[in-house]
Amino acid sequence: MRLQVTATALLALSACSRTTEGSPPVVERVYNPRARLADVARVCNAQGGQTGWRLEVQGKRFTPTPADVLTDTPSVDLPVVTLRGPSTHTLARGQVFYVRPELLLVDLPTRDSSPPLELAPGLYALEVTNPLGGTGLLANAFTVVAPPQVTRVVPPSSGYVSGGINPIVIEGRDFQPGTSPIIILRSEGEADQPLFNVSVVSETRIETEIPPGTREGRYDLVLTQMDGCSAAVPGALDVRYHPPLGTLSISPRAGREPNDTRIRLHNAPTGTQRAFTGVPEIFILAPLRSAPSVPRRIALRAVELRSATEVTADVPVCSGSEPPTGDGKCPHGLAIGGPYALEVVDPSGAVGRVPEEEGFAVVMDASLTFDSDSTRDTGAALP
Repeated sequence: MRLQVTATALLALSACSRTTEGSPPVVERVYNPRARLADVARVCNAQGGQTGWRLEVQGKRFTPTPADVLTDTPSVDLPVVTLRGPSTHTLARGQVFYVRPELLLVDLPTRDSSPPLELAPGLYALEVTNPLGGTGLLANAFTVVAPPQVTRVVPPSSGYVSGGINPIVIEGRDFQPGTSPIIILRSEGEADQPLFNVSVVSETRIETEIPPGTREGRYDLVLTQMDGCSAAVPGALDVRYHPPLGTLSISPRAGREPNDTRIRLHNAPTGTQRAFTGVPEIFILAPLRSAPSVPRRIALRAVELRSATEVTADVPVCSGSEPPTGDGKCPHGLAIGGPYALEVVDPSGAVGRVPEEEGFAVVMDASLTFDSDSTRDTGAALP
């Protein structure tokens, strides 16, 4: 009874497909589900687990055919899929899966699959042949690529800076310019930390940065390309920060809107904290009048080193991020409000911060005072 039901079902499938039997299939597109938007799918010739990498083949008239319907083991013959390029390979029966007349799924073997097969890198055509005849071929269907290799991670030239931007360079080979690989830092007992602002400069160089707030310690680096292959480097980064600057304070703590304001920045180091070793970079974290809801990192001007514990600088209250123009209406100036925090980066790599509650405010009336030493902008130059 079971054999009869199975045979009947397969004969019904055969009857339903008469209109397409013998007609050539059409291969329209090959997709790697990991990077569906790619113009030409990329497939890595390594990794992929036991079955390799699964691809989607879209087209028309993919037609399986019932086989052995009058035996105890009825079956279905599936379309045959052949890869043609630097290597030629016909996929095994267990590597092709029929979904509907417009979609096949195929598992491409790799050097790490079972059984293994390492396809030569390069551009491939994909050919589909229906069991009852008819062949469709898509030229330039997908590209086989080698897995990435990471040989070295280059830390910032002046060392890691706590609270600042820490650019790093990843060197290796078989990177893919024009793509956006996923790069994470991994440390035992910690959540994976992704890296952002990733730029694949060339096949041998990637530029990215360690986010502010990354804790000190040793990290593994894992780079995963859009085709699915990855490279892991144990202990690739050892993040150790410079000792910070001392406690920072500013005077005055307010500036009138029509003027840039000169301030004095005092550094009070204790213990392992550092004094100034040269002229630091100073930034105020404040929005501009043109975009009052968007904080910007704006450099202070005319920074002068007075001593190892004191510098002076101009807060660009009126000029903002543009060169001073002398326009009293200050169209490019800082937005009224605050207090705004300041960041300080010493040439040694040591960093410090003036927190918001002790920071600099932009006011219309400079007679307003603040709790920290009750200073104000009087319009007079600092000595």
